[in-house]
Amino acid sequence: MSTLDSPISILGGMTIRTFMEEYWQKKPLVIRGGLKDFPLPLEADELAGLSMEEEVESRIVIEKGNTPWELQQGPFTDETFANLPEEEWTLLVQAVDHWVPEIQELKERFHFLPSWRLDDIMVSYATKGGSVGPHFDQYDVFLIQMSGGRRWQVLPPDQYTDIPIKDIDLHILSEFTPNPELEYDLHTGDILYLPPNYAHNGRALDNECMTYSVGFRAPSIQDALTGIHDQLIEQADEKKRFAAPGLFKEIHHAEIDSSDLSYLHSELSKLLDQPEKLLDWLGQNMSDVKYPEYQKILTTEETEQAFSQIQKGATFFRPGDARICYATSTENSRQIKLFCNGDHLVVDHTLESFIQAICDQVEFEFTELDFDKHSDIALILKFLLQTQGLIELTENEE
Repeated sequence: MSTLDSPISILGGMTIRTFMEEYWQKKPLVIRGGLKDFPLPLEADELAGLSMEEEVESRIVIEKGNTPWELQQGPFTDETFANLPEEEWTLLVQAVDHWVPEIQELKERFHFLPSWRLDDIMVSYATKGGSVGPHFDQYDVFLIQMSGGRRWQVLPPDQYTDIPIKDIDLHILSEFTPNPELEYDLHTGDILYLPPNYAHNGRALDNECMTYSVGFRAPSIQDALTGIHDQLIEQADEKKRFAAPGLFKEIHHAEIDSSDLSYLHSELSKLLDQPEKLLDWLGQNMSDVKYPEYQKILTTEETEQAFSQIQKGATFFRPGDARICYATSTENSRQIKLFCNGDHLVVDHTLESFIQAICDQVEFEFTELDFDKHSDIALILKFLLQTQGLIELTENEE
């Protein structure tokens, strides 16, 4: 288990403390040779094949296409790639970790940061000169150079203006003046970390350029307000209305008095001051699956059958796209809320170490587990089975 002063390989030997205090959400960091001993999970032609699948989210950006910064949406065909120019185009495939289990190990290497904020891994392949244009992201991202080379030009938020190019399908900055001091050439194994809102423009240096983007979920405060609003609406009491206490003072009959405003502010503050509802929204939102249309929720019968396999000693694994997190209840410190793929279960706080073990490991055999030690152990496993946080390892998956 890493401590704050543990050197982290993917940070080039930097400690967690140094990274968090000096770089995280503060300034960029170039990590030379940060990714070691990690074979390329996908060749360029395999990535292209993945982009031909109907259910996979993919796009191609051609800087000098039929229109400036032409954007094509997948799924693609062999003909699509046959008609591309020789250079200056980029293929991007979203959430590749959802479709390629081998990429799960890469996500595990970022567990020195909150895993519940870790989003998906986007993979891009670019021919020489390929770029998606100068832009910015509103979340933290690690840009890992998996093969070939890419030149990155970076600008902090105070050195650019968010004015996008008009009449194109991409949000590309129309004004981007590179700063030579923030220009980096990355090669295989190098990593560039960027905090939110740092503008960046990457351009492929060769025809072997493959970049993995590891992003972190960052819901807006407006998203949080909307989510809490939806929860409050579900419990709304129609009888609860604006009822400011009358004050005995002379005011004009058309004036809204400051006391009326204070009353409304007080009542709304009471509604928002519900930490457990904030926890429920945050846990559900951050554990929601990327593609809910492909999520399979097991029936009660299927869950019981899977649980019987656990008892028989079958091997199970935590899939790379499973989103699991937990928190102590704000209303009862003896309870833990376990979230998985948008759902949650309330269990006893003494099982925190068991939950942590499931989040730390990938493969499991539960033959040594004492189910009689606590009734919530079986509940946790059945919950994770039903929500697909645990899946039986079959011969093909091995």
